[in-house]
Amino acid sequence: MKLVEKVSSDERSTVQNNDKGPYTCAFTISNIIIALLCCVCFCNVFVVVVACSCCLLHVLVCATDGVVVTWLYVTVKYLREVRPYFRKASIISEVGWELQRGFLSQAPPSPGPSPPRADTRYLPLQLCHLARNLAHLDPENRTIELHSPDGVHSCVLRAADPTEAGVWFNTLHSALHALAARALLHANRLLAALLGQLQHIGWLARRPHIENGRASSESSEELERWQPVFGAITQRELRLYESAPWSPEAWTTPLEVCPLISTRLVSSSRQTDVIVFSVRCGTGEGVVTHQLRAETHRDLANWARMLVQGCHNSVQLQQQLACRCSWKGQPCQLVLNYEDGFTLYEAAPSGMSRNESKKLWSFPFERLKTSADDGQRLLWLDFGGDESDIELDMECCPKPIVFILHNFLSAKIHRLESQICCASEITNVNKSSSQL
Repeated sequence: MKLVEKVSSDERSTVQNNDKGPYTCAFTISNIIIALLCCVCFCNVFVVVVACSCCLLHVLVCATDGVVVTWLYVTVKYLREVRPYFRKASIISEVGWELQRGFLSQAPPSPGPSPPRADTRYLPLQLCHLARNLAHLDPENRTIELHSPDGVHSCVLRAADPTEAGVWFNTLHSALHALAARALLHANRLLAALLGQLQHIGWLARRPHIENGRASSESSEELERWQPVFGAITQRELRLYESAPWSPEAWTTPLEVCPLISTRLVSSSRQTDVIVFSVRCGTGEGVVTHQLRAETHRDLANWARMLVQGCHNSVQLQQQLACRCSWKGQPCQLVLNYEDGFTLYEAAPSGMSRNESKKLWSFPFERLKTSADDGQRLLWLDFGGDESDIELDMECCPKPIVFILHNFLSAKIHRLESQICCASEITNVNKSSSQL
């Protein structure tokens, strides 16, 4: 057995390392780290080219006459570490999300501008959820959260100080508000026949809803956790979705629906840095309370205004509502009319219309002094005089009819205030004209 050593120079070469100074790379066959790259037979000699982690190239030359190479010296060239560059590109590719199709469209979204650099990434902002201290609590208030429309991806940004974070948040909030307004117009063009006219859309957060004063979850941790929901107000309903409905089919499958005619905005407040408001909805099983969170006071004002207007518009669209009940043990039908007030009829026999039923009593809304219920079946109405404390058995939870009654009264008061304002403006115009 003999040692064969063939290199580009008879003398051992040294190379200059950027950091480490001159060195000679010596290794054995067992030190080869990366797999065989190529093997060429030339003049009865195998030339084997391999690479290791710290060198650009190693060359082994072996005779084919049974020689075994145990070690040798070779000339190498130092290569600076490149893995951080690959890692950087990998990190950038993992940031954000991409939309597979456009909003309410089967076609892919229109391509955005090409990134000017390879390490740049664009994020589509349409119907994204912008929040602070939602999924990632930050006592220093320096982080901004951007969540994708489907709620799957997120991008958390951290600024140098709270002031800079506030500037970025306000800028993003303004851009998202404009995009939501544009999406609302687009949705109304395509979904009017399906949902009616959409009045308002946007992201909220909520805690597990409360039914009849008790939370739906027994876990204190779950009660404190805010969950993102996408809200939409139509002409008749408040709809809550788990994520932004991206297709017509998704718009038809909300997580929860609250009829506006039996829904009331009851409170709004600021708890530390969290802006919250509560919505109560009367159902056949009782009252469901949704505690909702807005990100800014402007968002809170928009939601509150649209909810109140939506309740009033729902009353004006409905105009009249009838429900079954009993009075003094007699089956009856109670009718609420936006213009006429309360009317109680005898239950119409089968095959007869309500117009053929006997009217038992009728009162306008302004005669109502007080109303009360037991939360189970009974409703009391006080019209003053001999008609005080009329007791009606609603045969189910009376809360829906109570909430509907409150919305009827609120809508009438709002209409009266509008008429007074219009009359006052007309009077002022007439005075100005007479002075001229």
